[in-house]
Amino acid sequence: MKTEHEDLSPDAERFGRIIEALDRRPVRLPARMRAAVMARIRAERSSAWVRTWTWLAEPRLSPLAAGVALAAGIVALLLFRPQVQTGSRELAGAGSVTVPVRLVFLAPQAARVAVTGDFVRWDPTGIPLVGPHQNGVWSVELQLSPGLHHYIFIVDGTEWRPDPNAASQVDDGFGQKNTVLLVPVQKVS
Repeated sequence: MKTEHEDLSPDAERFGRIIEALDRRPVRLPARMRAAVMARIRAERSSAWVRTWTWLAEPRLSPLAAGVALAAGIVALLLFRPQVQTGSRELAGAGSVTVPVRLVFLAPQAARVAVTGDFVRWDPTGIPLVGPHQNGVWSVELQLSPGLHHYIFIVDGTEWRPDPNAASQVDDGFGQKNTVLLVPVQKVS
């Protein structure tokens, strides 16, 4: 087996051996130069992403304080959930800005149709639709907060169906589809 120096001239081989030997010796720097080199290494290590990661990874709360913060967050979510109104049935907190949304579903053979979604915390009884109107059309008018909402229709209490007229549907994580509805912000004049 050839070494890396066998294809070189005798002088080049000798030079290579000297460099290899020197390369393995520890480097001794004057104290001022060593301090300057170490400061440069620390500065490079202290790039913005390293400082950010260090700050994020550093524990700042005791377990008790973290638990209190988590509980406060849950209480805030419960108190400030979006408002939904359906006739006399009002769900969620008052004082939220809402937009009227009309949902329509064709189910001529259905005895009952309801809608459920994130706006009613996926209540399995849902919000009942009125109908059937002409040609088996069911409808409901909701007051929803602006933003994205996921929903699905419940036919006769057992069959969950996405809205076939909707522009967008997403996987619900259980092998079915949910309908996605974007409620725009209404400008108040």
